[in-house]
Amino acid sequence: MEPAPVHYPWRQLGDLLVDEGLLTEDELEQALLEQARSGRLLGQIVVSHGYLSAFSLARVLSEQHGVQVRQPDDDDPATATIALALADPPEFGATEQATDAPPWRPLGRLLLDRGFLTEPQLNDALSEQREGHGRLGEILVSRGLLSGTQLAQALAEQHGVELDSPGQELETEVIHASADEPLYKVFEVHFEPGFQRRTSLYESPNFLEAADYAFEFVAEKDPAALEIQRTHGAAQETVWNYSASRAAAASAAQKSLIETFGFDPTRWGHDR
Repeated sequence: MEPAPVHYPWRQLGDLLVDEGLLTEDELEQALLEQARSGRLLGQIVVSHGYLSAFSLARVLSEQHGVQVRQPDDDDPATATIALALADPPEFGATEQATDAPPWRPLGRLLLDRGFLTEPQLNDALSEQREGHGRLGEILVSRGLLSGTQLAQALAEQHGVELDSPGQELETEVIHASADEPLYKVFEVHFEPGFQRRTSLYESPNFLEAADYAFEFVAEKDPAALEIQRTHGAAQETVWNYSASRAAAASAAQKSLIETFGFDPTRWGHDR
């Protein structure tokens, strides 16, 4: 039996874009509503609506991985824009998960699929990352295994946006994590009689890496529940959680609606 589908925690990405001043709170809420209706990736939605540029999205995502990228000759109009290609928006009557929405792929898997890395290179970098020696992009770029341009392209693609290769390599600088940064910790939740027990699985200063790890753990291990906690000093909060039972119930309810009506009546009027 396959595990129930896991929903990627998009709000944290949206909050990051709001914090960077690239989205307003209202734009984020509208984009999240569309993402829930269509199944399209949040990055794809905010770029297609013109809320921010494809390069701005890729730049922020790269910085989360410890790599700062800049377009060469920023004052030159010829290099000011990187071309953008997006999947078409969902058609009227499409099911909850749009058929043209690209499947979510963790960054490591995407880098292998693109031929940017070999599997041994990725496994070595992941081992170093899990020992607390940096973020995945930071490690790969520092080692010379990946360019800043390749990282930006892969991260953009992961979020539904395609960046054409610029005429020149993007200017790249590795930014090492500071000790004062918050940590994102992935926990497996075990339900015992009368209480919940948590097992720490993974931690990273990069929320996106923690989410990638959680996504792969659900796909491989089918746990009863997972959560990601953000810790910063004494402060601690749960920023995402997954429950296999809730995911299965939501999946079954969606299937039942479509089988009963031939379409999802909860979407009626939203796709016109």
